[in-house]
Amino acid sequence: MKNALLVAYEYPPIGGIGIIRSLNFSKYLPAFGWHPHVLSVRNPDRFYSTLTHEPVPDGVTVHRSWNVANNLSVDEGALRRIGVRSKLIVPDAYVGWIPDTVRVGRRIVRDHDIDLVYVSVSPFSACRIGTRLKEKTGLPLVIDFRDAWTLAPNPITYVHPALRRKNERLEVEAFRAADRIVTATEGIAEQYAEKYPFAAEKLVSILNGFDCDDIPRRAEPFEKFTIAYTGFFYGAQSPHVFLQALGRIVREHLIPDDELQFLWAGRDVPRVREMIRDEGIGHVVRYLGLVPKREADELLYRSHLLFFLLGENEQVTQRRILTGKIFPYLASGRPVLALVPEGDARDLIERYSGDSYIITNGPVDEVVRAILDAYRRWKAGDQPTTMDPRTGEFRRRYNYRARTGELAAVFDSLT
Repeated sequence: MKNALLVAYEYPPIGGIGIIRSLNFSKYLPAFGWHPHVLSVRNPDRFYSTLTHEPVPDGVTVHRSWNVANNLSVDEGALRRIGVRSKLIVPDAYVGWIPDTVRVGRRIVRDHDIDLVYVSVSPFSACRIGTRLKEKTGLPLVIDFRDAWTLAPNPITYVHPALRRKNERLEVEAFRAADRIVTATEGIAEQYAEKYPFAAEKLVSILNGFDCDDIPRRAEPFEKFTIAYTGFFYGAQSPHVFLQALGRIVREHLIPDDELQFLWAGRDVPRVREMIRDEGIGHVVRYLGLVPKREADELLYRSHLLFFLLGENEQVTQRRILTGKIFPYLASGRPVLALVPEGDARDLIERYSGDSYIITNGPVDEVVRAILDAYRRWKAGDQPTTMDPRTGEFRRRYNYRARTGELAAVFDSLT
């Protein structure tokens, strides 16, 4: 069996959507002849990271390194709270993780006969770790961009143009050093191929997925008509239209209060709390906080309608974005209420979920009608008793074991 060094800041005990891809790759790589040595942070930052203590898969060797400047994220977070959104640190607040991770990574390469280095991004500081390990060891380097670095939809802004130019240089350096560049969406790959033609042949897309082991054996539906959302609200992704629709339903008594609930699991967002208060719907909204992944998965399967959101505005477009959340949503087979632009997410939902509600730039009235239709179907007992063939096809194609097979093929091609 070959050995791969997987550099991943976001890995248990850190929780959240950022760990899902690396966690599942490490879980299934042994099935394809690769033993994963994961190198993650020993002291996660205190502002951005959340701890949920997901279990590490069997067969994975985990190593740790220190972030020697762990307070940078706290300082950056304090600036964000007072309205300073532009960045001061290039490429990000995780630069303190670079020195010790390079040192520990070199030791792992030496002691464990490593054949290849894989780096999961973001944070983008991890690219510096990858390029330095490539310089020091000469091993093949694979950089996996879960998120785009300098591209839209959320390009990093800095307080001075010189910092932006330095950030661009670091990205070019990473693209030149990497032997393969994996992206989590085809859109990111296409944008980078256009931006860096010299790297076009290095680019390969491996989409996110879901883990079949996350499907609950039994999930008793909630007694109330339940709409669920799992994840964060950030950037252009504002749920104001959905919450306005929910507010109208409550105020006009279109659904009895004792038959309706909206469950939200994820990081708290004060502005969303304010929207809920302004709409007067706090009594039908339950904020669950950050929950373990198993509970989040059960929430999907117990609910009757899943809320999915991709926001955009004049500065931000997400037409080529496929967030990780959509994959467990579609794997559940539950109807999705999707407020999305034209693009990849809409196409995927249309293909694999025939009973979902897809609204693009629609008014509040359209969202109200969708919720009421789903409610009436629930009230009439019109719930599927067998799995839709499209859900079965989705599960076969987008499970993480299959995704990991694609990654292992990339590894094999370089060794």
